[in-house]
Amino acid sequence: MPSESTVLRVFTQCVQALRDSVFINRQSRQDKEFHFQNWVSERLKETGLYCEGGGRNSYPDFRMVNFAEGYEVKGLAYPG
Repeated sequence: MPSESTVLRVFTQCVQALRDSVFINRQSRQDKEFHFQNWVSERLKETGLYCEGGGRNSYPDFRMVNFAEGYEVKGLAYPG
């Protein structure tokens, strides 16, 4: 039986990536937030949880399969 939420597992994977020095890399100056979405997408894959990625302009950015949850990802112009 799945747990009721994916939040802790996803958050833990993001923290582990930062501890492992897997940082967000912006591909170009025109890339306003896709670099962050790409980074989160990789973290979601690492959890082993299934999600459906929406298009670049759909809401939410990632819809979890088998859970009534989704993740909308927003990034800063200058990650800090």
